[in-house]
Amino acid sequence: MRRQMLAVLLAGTMALSLTACSQGSGSSSQPQTTAEGQASGTESSGNDYSSWPEKDIHIIYYTKAGSGGDTFLRQMSAALNGKLNGHNIVIENIVDPTGASAWSKVQEAEADGYTLACLSSTVVTADLVGGSPVKYQDFDYVIGLGMDPQYVYCKADKPYNTLEELIDYAKENPGALNWATSAPTSASTVCSVGLIEQAGIDVNRVIYDTGSDSLTAILGGFVDVCVGEYGDMSGEVEAGNIKLLCVFSEKRTAIDTVPTTEESGFNFVFERPRGIAAPKGTDPALVEQIYEVFAQCYDSEDFQKYLASVAIDPVLQTGEEFLASYEAIGNTVTENLAALTGQQ
Repeated sequence: MRRQMLAVLLAGTMALSLTACSQGSGSSSQPQTTAEGQASGTESSGNDYSSWPEKDIHIIYYTKAGSGGDTFLRQMSAALNGKLNGHNIVIENIVDPTGASAWSKVQEAEADGYTLACLSSTVVTADLVGGSPVKYQDFDYVIGLGMDPQYVYCKADKPYNTLEELIDYAKENPGALNWATSAPTSASTVCSVGLIEQAGIDVNRVIYDTGSDSLTAILGGFVDVCVGEYGDMSGEVEAGNIKLLCVFSEKRTAIDTVPTTEESGFNFVFERPRGIAAPKGTDPALVEQIYEVFAQCYDSEDFQKYLASVAIDPVLQTGEEFLASYEAIGNTVTENLAALTGQQ
């Protein structure tokens, strides 16, 4: 099982190609699998779910169509075409920044495998920061389908090229650095606040609604630094308008010129798996079948190419490992709660 992160865990190992998540590793057409067998550590009931699915599967998500998570789901669904016994995956977008409206529908659904949730780290942060009625423990975790890490980035013309240089600049110019963040429940904000607190720097936090808004502010020169996922900024990076200073992952990704936070002197790793969960109380034998069905998306070359294009590291997790990643996120949020809620 993969080593649990030390301080901040939220978004995993990004990749521009489908290489294994290790510095300087060679490319691979197969996902890195963190465990074999059942998706849950709970003993199977022995019930036979080999004919599942027998009707369409509904996956509930909390952001609008066209968002990063929504696109991920639709690409995954396309990769499973022909593998669902003639049935389909239906994506339901119930837009709510906290995710409560969307994920509560899954909590209340029949535990038959036909109403599932695609979870993001917001299910943890909205609970711990915002007091959401939806608790991240109130699901049966099925499968993690890839790590989508966070990067510290800035405009290409800034005078710092590494995290160390950025921190030195901030210390030499206290209060001068404008650092874009968004809602306290966002992955980028949790990463930003944790790093700012650990580095002990004085910056001016500027709050925007979305990651796209922050990117626009970076490009326009209104802020200096931001944290975000590669999918949001890939075009600007490839055009040379944005540079990446570090990645919040345990090891370097396939973008192997970008060092990790740990390499940069900070005990700060933030992994964020994207994955699927079922209503609490789902039969472990059914959880195992859902895992096996959804893991087949990695058989699709098109899906692998999509993951590479948005730098999502192709790591499969069992449900147990998926939940463990979110428990680590919960620890990170708790450690930084005062700063996240503006109490310090």
